[in-house]
Amino acid sequence: MSSLTRLVRPTKQRVRAPRVPIDLEVRSKTIGTSADYSFYTEDISRSGLLLIWEKEAKMPFNINTLLELTIDPESSCLEKPVSCLGKVVRREGTSADGKGHGTRLGIQIVQIDNTDL
Repeated sequence: MSSLTRLVRPTKQRVRAPRVPIDLEVRSKTIGTSADYSFYTEDISRSGLLLIWEKEAKMPFNINTLLELTIDPESSCLEKPVSCLGKVVRREGTSADGKGHGTRLGIQIVQIDNTDL
């Protein structure tokens, strides 16, 4: 089996919320750390985000990692940045050389402030 994995989308019957393709910056870090990582969204839905890691460095997060997220931190598209807590539920696409370039993370939003809904 190849070390590259293919992103498999759920069937239409399994999709919980429609996905909206949008390109937003997302800054994230694990809870309680100061290391900040930058991602971009491929799409968003009511329940989560599909993030893309375009760096040549190794992907820092594994499945089940809890992240503090700031969506559109510079307010370039949204009225204000959106802060939430997310959980990595899917990680796919790490290249054969072990670098993270092109890795996608499925993030489930587990907590969000009512003012950010």
